[in-house]
Amino acid sequence: MSGKFCCIIPAFNEEKRIAEVIAGVREIIPDVLVIDDGSQDATAALAEKAGAQVIRHEQNCGKGMALRTGISHVLKQGYDAVMTVDGDGQHAPAEITNFLAAYASDRGDIIIGTRLWDKAAIPLYRYIPNQIGIFCISRAAGCRIDDTQSGFRLYNRKVLESVQIETTGFETETEVLIKAGKAGFRIFSMPVSAIYHSDYKTNFRPVRDFYRISILFLKLTIFGGAK
Repeated sequence: MSGKFCCIIPAFNEEKRIAEVIAGVREIIPDVLVIDDGSQDATAALAEKAGAQVIRHEQNCGKGMALRTGISHVLKQGYDAVMTVDGDGQHAPAEITNFLAAYASDRGDIIIGTRLWDKAAIPLYRYIPNQIGIFCISRAAGCRIDDTQSGFRLYNRKVLESVQIETTGFETETEVLIKAGKAGFRIFSMPVSAIYHSDYKTNFRPVRDFYRISILFLKLTIFGGAK
């Protein structure tokens, strides 16, 4: 596989599975950057012990800000493409090879792992907002996106250099898709496993975060918005 790759893992209080996630990622992409977003547990220490570079926010700033911190850092390091993986173990690191194969085949500028094909594995409170998001955000981006909220992604460097990110929460990943689509970048959806452990907890707040995503959608479509 030609190219230089890095994996960014935004993490907030993920001590339970962060080391396992890092170990799995590093079997495929050795360079892993964890953004510890103000965790109050041992996330940062365990991430470093597992071989990741760690940048720590002193306070919880939001997933979007964690991604922005990570992207700003890795772009200075000359990587050709960047994976993003959540730190809670809901993504299967072994499937990163499929992203790299799609990248090598030039399938898209953003390759996003879609979980919605495995409908039975996804909690209803996550599935319904995802379906609404698919319709609205796909229209805004100008192309079909099968899972707009998936954090399991690969970004070509040129996307991250071109898209100006302004948000700080869970809506950031939506912002990137809409702005990238509007700018003519290709977005390719690829099925991935949907993993929800019995003790699964999410920092996503359906009412608050769905509202923020909706406001972002309106800003970038009906009211225009920054590029």
